[in-house]
Amino acid sequence: MKICKTILYRFIIVGIMALFMCACASTQSTKVDLKPLTSFEFGQRHIVAVIPFKYKAEQEQYKNLSNKLVDLTLDELLESKRFRAIERSRIDAVLKEIQLSQTGIIDEKAANRIGKQLGAEMILVGNLISIKPTMSRDSMGIMWQETRGFEISLQGRIINVETGEIMASAKATGMEGQQEKMALGAKTGVIAAEETLINKAAETAIRILVNDLSSQISPKPDL
Repeated sequence: MKICKTILYRFIIVGIMALFMCACASTQSTKVDLKPLTSFEFGQRHIVAVIPFKYKAEQEQYKNLSNKLVDLTLDELLESKRFRAIERSRIDAVLKEIQLSQTGIIDEKAANRIGKQLGAEMILVGNLISIKPTMSRDSMGIMWQETRGFEISLQGRIINVETGEIMASAKATGMEGQQEKMALGAKTGVIAAEETLINKAAETAIRILVNDLSSQISPKPDL
């Protein structure tokens, strides 16, 4: 009888372990619910320049992320098939010429000036508002699971270079979290490096932001 109880006990423990190890996905990302976009004809697409995002987050160690956001934004703008984009190297050259660093303060007047010099019809200016580390740990006796990740919040506007009118405005938040679990010495899941988590969260936030901005833009009128 005791043997049967021991076997039953072990069976229950193994069952609980299996449920615990498989209960949740190892990755927790922001659900990306994008608005449907119809493509513009090539001649109806606006020529846009993306100005480096202004960094407003508290943590100085992540400041270089502002530069990465420009390339991500350019890719998403082109993917929308509503814009033609100014090459990043041309923007950098103009910034250098007027002695504005990529991580410096660029106000809307300066952004409009940059846009005119580049021959852009619109400019996209953005702010990296915050980078929030996220972490949680749950345990149940000899079993535990830990989740770590980052949440990134962005703000962006598309401005008409000629008139200074704000054509579109949006905010977006992207989160990337990953889990690892341990039970009776068995481990599942691996949490990626901090840089990988931040980059994935940024990619999600940019995808949402650009989609929202693009949805507010009408095609150029046929000439």
